[in-house]
Amino acid sequence: MKNNALAIIKNRIKLERMISNNEDYEKILKQSQKLDKLINLEMSSYLYETNNNGESLI
Repeated sequence: MKNNALAIIKNRIKLERMISNNEDYEKILKQSQKLDKLINLEMSSYLYETNNNGESLI
C-alpha cells in the first residue's frame, strides 16, 4: 500500500506541474487518468483490507 501512496503523490505532483505549465490537454488528460487508476487501486486495497478484518466499511 505504501508504494501506491508514493505513486499517487508523485503522479499528483506531476499533474499539478503539467497544469501550471499549460501543457497539451491530451497529455494532462492521460496523466489524470493514470492518477485516477492509482487512486482506485489504493481505495480497492483499503476496502478489501477493511472488509477482511471484519471492520465496518462505513
